[in-house]
Amino acid sequence: MSSGFSVVAIIAAFNEADIIGHVVGDLINQGVHVYFLDDGSTDRTAAAVERYLGRGVVAIERLASPGTGDARHGFEWERILLRKTQLARELDADWFIHHDADEFREGPWSGVPLIDAIRRVDALGFNAIDFAGLDFFPVHDGFRAGDDVREAFTSYAEPASYDRLQIRCWKKTDELDLASSGGHEARFPGRNVFPLRFLLRHYPIRGQAHGERKVFRERQGRFNAQERARGWHVQYDDVREGASFLRDPATLTAYDPEAVRLQLALRHRGVEALEESLRCSTATVEHHRQELARTHAELARTQAELTRTRAELARTLADLRRALQDRLDEIERWRAAVDDQSKRIDALHNSLSWRWTAPARAVYRLLRGR
Repeated sequence: MSSGFSVVAIIAAFNEADIIGHVVGDLINQGVHVYFLDDGSTDRTAAAVERYLGRGVVAIERLASPGTGDARHGFEWERILLRKTQLARELDADWFIHHDADEFREGPWSGVPLIDAIRRVDALGFNAIDFAGLDFFPVHDGFRAGDDVREAFTSYAEPASYDRLQIRCWKKTDELDLASSGGHEARFPGRNVFPLRFLLRHYPIRGQAHGERKVFRERQGRFNAQERARGWHVQYDDVREGASFLRDPATLTAYDPEAVRLQLALRHRGVEALEESLRCSTATVEHHRQELARTHAELARTQAELTRTRAELARTLADLRRALQDRLDEIERWRAAVDDQSKRIDALHNSLSWRWTAPARAVYRLLRGR
């Protein structure tokens, strides 16, 4: 590698001889070096890479011998990710790419090689890059090893939701974690992802025979059970024996690089972050609106209850006032009756006294007459 700005793509592969030469060659043409890990391939995958050794490929490392039990039956993705992590710490380069053997990566600016696009990102102060993936599928069975798959298959579909996060390019750091995310993102403290996604063109299946061999013999039978239990290796769960791997062109989108790049510019991570913030704010407003509506309803119920209570209290007060007035009227009647009785008694007393004192008055008159 040169003493200037450098990028290394670390690629692991198992039986990808029909495509790996174009993948490695494209990276080298874009100024990116390659460190290649062969996971026990039984075809000519390693041989296709060897011709680039010393001309962009810095090393070829065999993780397992061809045809060994580990390679054929024990595909351990975490082991590969940990080895890539170790290499990214040890190799002398400025940036690294966690790269697969069946994909092509490009910058978001037309005509700008990948290394220069990454250099721009570095100069702007960012230290990680996300990729927008496009899954290209065969619509015919005419692809042959050595053909450029990008010319053979020109229609794509959006990736599955579990495969959309692709933060797989990062600036060198000793605190790298690839394994915990299953390789979907490079995690490290202080990560600052460039808002504009780069482009990832993925060609997992290249024909009917290739699909049957890859899915049923070289993948499903080799997946590690413990990793499957963690939710990894789900991409072929819905594929059944006898299924056609050739897609109807009407179900795919014709690839237009300029349109795709325009969409990347319009729908970058910053826009998505704003949209997510808006969704969160809208959800918060809706939550508060519902809370306010519930509060209003509760206040209305309380107001209605207060109105009913006030009416009941008014009726009770009116009843009490009527009862009090009745009592006062009754007291007044009793007072009048008592007064009447008092007058009668006084009259009676007066009349008796007069009669009782009549003899005394008569004697008094006689005595005065003498």
